[in-house]
Amino acid sequence: MITFILFQEGEQRWIGTVARSLNLLNTIFGPMSKVYGIGRCAKMTYEMWKELLEDEEVVQKERKPDLGLVFMIDRDVDYITPMCSQVVYEGLVDDIFRIKCGSVEFGPEVTSSDRSVKILLNSQDKVFGEIRNEHFSNVFSFLSQKARNLQSQYDKRRGMDIKQMKTFVSQELKGLKQEHRMLSLHIGACESIMKKKTKQDFQELLKTEHSLLEGFDIRECINLIEEHINRQVSPIESLRLLCLLSLTENGLIAKDYRSLKTQYLQSYGSEHLLTFSNLKRAGLLTEQTPTEALTAVESRVGKLVTDKAVGKLTDAFSSLAKKSHFRGISKKLGLIPRVDGDYDLKTPRDMAYVFSGAYIPLSCKIMEHVLVRKSWAGLEEVMRLLNNIEFSGKYLFCAVKFHVCKSFLIYFTFSFIYRTAHGEEFFSGLI
Repeated sequence: MITFILFQEGEQRWIGTVARSLNLLNTIFGPMSKVYGIGRCAKMTYEMWKELLEDEEVVQKERKPDLGLVFMIDRDVDYITPMCSQVVYEGLVDDIFRIKCGSVEFGPEVTSSDRSVKILLNSQDKVFGEIRNEHFSNVFSFLSQKARNLQSQYDKRRGMDIKQMKTFVSQELKGLKQEHRMLSLHIGACESIMKKKTKQDFQELLKTEHSLLEGFDIRECINLIEEHINRQVSPIESLRLLCLLSLTENGLIAKDYRSLKTQYLQSYGSEHLLTFSNLKRAGLLTEQTPTEALTAVESRVGKLVTDKAVGKLTDAFSSLAKKSHFRGISKKLGLIPRVDGDYDLKTPRDMAYVFSGAYIPLSCKIMEHVLVRKSWAGLEEVMRLLNNIEFSGKYLFCAVKFHVCKSFLIYFTFSFIYRTAHGEEFFSGLI
């Protein structure tokens, strides 16, 4: 079993809760073989978990190990991923309808009736189980084929004798009706997603996100963000674009920050001053300081110009004020896939298909690296750029080989959800 946990810096009050949850998982599945983590909160949780395990040492020694792994990563290690628009079916369902505690409520626009329906999204829903991780462009063709298959199974009734009909009704009909009901709901959900995303100019939004991730046409991206704000397309999408711009460029130039902030407040209301304050404090939407700009310029021009000349050049070099840590990390880990021709979304070869082939999630790439190399080796430069500490430890009562894992569970959790001044959820993405 692999458990993956993300923390938000400053949310230490959740550490005890997470440690106790890990202890509960340990009780259910058995001792884990290895623990890996990045960040201060993650390490504090690991230490508290060890203390809880020591209190139960006698009981745990009698249990056979599950041969699983635990990953613990502070949320601020990977702010980029939840700011990007997902384009897999489950991600879009969460984006539009909000998945809460593993369930979702579909309104009348999906059910084609005057009632809302709440369903549980798990493997018991056969339709959802097959499309949850599919790129949205592949979902409609699958649902169409599924509908034809169901119809052919219904048609088997024709020509049956009484005994065969009795067996069909008792063993197959109930399951077919349930599957037909879920198929109808998911088709309705897809239609609703298409309507809303088309209305929000989804393709233009994705194009802007991809350009920001790759570092191309930044000035054009800022113009598109301004247009997005002034047209009042979506306050949440506008905030996510602003944060993605800030995170990929390591902060906004002062004049851009002031301009974009002013336009946002004029478009969506002055009460969002609190929103900007909270995002700045969290490090999601920040402004480059003059010191950072000067330091970067000086590193480029060295001692060839005077301090006065450097001051004059600051504006010209402001877009290159400080090398973005994201750019360095992206290059080190290969987060932007390089492919010849179009990216294959039907049979993808990496995790980038979640974002239409534009970006491999940083947290997932780190986990993949550790699993392949069985250690943190090779990630030293990445850890330096992340300005974080990494740690690893063997389970207290278990000495087993690292590479043996009989079950896998990827478990993402957030310690909080950012909300805007109106109480709207800013991000609570699946990844």
